[in-house]
This record gives sequence, C-alpha cells and structure tokens, in this order.
Amino acid sequence: MKTTYKAYSFLYSVLLLIVFQGCSTKKNLVSDFPIAGIEISEIIKNSRKTGFTYENLRNRVKVEFDNGRVTQNIILSFRAIEDKVLWLSASMIVPIAKILMTNERFVFYEKFQKNYVDEDLSQLSKLLNLKNPVNFLQNILFGSPVIDINKVKWEKIQNSNYYVLQSSKEIQTTLFINPKTFQLEQQRIYIPLLSSLVTFNYRNYKNIDGKTVPSDVLISYIKGNQITKINLEYSQFDFPETLNFPMEIPSDYKLLTLDEIIK
Repeated sequence: MKTTYKAYSFLYSVLLLIVFQGCSTKKNLVSDFPIAGIEISEIIKNSRKTGFTYENLRNRVKVEFDNGRVTQNIILSFRAIEDKVLWLSASMIVPIAKILMTNERFVFYEKFQKNYVDEDLSQLSKLLNLKNPVNFLQNILFGSPVIDINKVKWEKIQNSNYYVLQSSKEIQTTLFINPKTFQLEQQRIYIPLLSSLVTFNYRNYKNIDGKTVPSDVLISYIKGNQITKINLEYSQFDFPETLNFPMEIPSDYKLLTLDEIIK
C-alpha cells in the first residue's frame, strides 16, 4: 500500500510539472508594444536568443563616411572566424588598405602613404578591460550589446516603443530592444572621459540561411557640436567552410604605431 501511495505521489508530481510547463510555454511575450511589468530577466533572456552566430563569415560592405566636411565611400571585403579573426580589405575603385585583427594582434597597412602597423593588443585590451576584442567588434557590427548583458546590473527605462535597459555603472550603455522581435535596434554608449556619445542603429534585419542579421548599421559619434557618421550596408553574406586571410606587407612600407596612425 505504501509503495502504491508513493507511485501515485510520483505520478501526481509529474502531471503537475507538465501542467505548469504548459502554462509557462503559453506565456506570450511577443507584442508590438512593451509589456507593462515584464521582468528585466525576461527581456535579457529573449534578447540573447536573437544573437547572430556563425563559424566562418564572408561578406561585402558598402561604407559611407561623413563628418560634416568630407564624405567618402569605400567598399570592404569582410572575412571573419567568430570570436577569433577579423579581416578587411578596403577599396576605392582600387585596393587601398587591409586590416587583420585577432584577440592578440592588430595589423594594418595602407597604400597611399605606404605605412603599416603591427601591434600587440594585450596592453590596450587590459586598459579597456576587453577580454575578447574580436567579439567586441562583432557585437558592434551585427547588433549585439557591446558589454556582456548577463554581467551588468540594468535599470529599465519607461518607453512607449522599446524595452530600454540602461547600465548603472562604468561606461553608461543604453539598449533599445524591439518588443516584438527582441532584436537590438539601437545601443548608445556615453564616454564621460571624452564627453562624447556613440550610437549604433541597427536596421532592416534579414534572415540569411536561418540567421538573423541587420543589413544596415548607422554609427554616429557625437562630441559637442561635431557629428561623425559611418553607415554600413551589408550584402552577399556567405558562410564558407574555410577562409584565408592574405596579409603580406610590402617591404618598402614604413612601420608606425597605432597612435601615430590615429593622429
């Protein structure tokens, strides 16, 4: 009799579990407008599911640069191994520059002045507290938060169109998340040391081989009255099994530091 009672208790517990699981799966978080009372943890959980992942990536990027005085258009050939390598080849009718970046090293050369950079990134990564610089840039390019969304304390800001999360410490980061898709539509980073604001707007999300990715990214750097805009337009996404990253620097090029190039 005791054994029978335990069996019934076990069966009853399983049935309760199924019922509760069924109730939870019916919970609908998809809405055209923000749902009042939604927990921050639910926003984060659903937002993480939309992240763009890949093993190898190859695509073409049209870049428009505008600082209010000069406008330039550049075409980039882009190749990447997720979290490990980024490679860019820039052209303006003819090839003009190449970049190869790993988490340990940054290599760049440009053909106009015949200069190149080859620097260890360990000191810069330590200064900026970046454990994975490649991942950081991937997030900027493909619509993921630039900081680990699970390791930051967030405050929810009321907004009639988006779920808005704002970090409370360190460099202030604000995320604007679409309530219907949970995709990141904008992130803002305020840098107190430079009194500047950087915004990333992600537009026209597309499904490519089962992966969702923005096809347009507008980056704006605002300092005082100065605004610099960089618009990225992606096309020709491809996910090859293997990639190569050609980066042979001509022998007559001059070695510079990254600081000298930026200045």
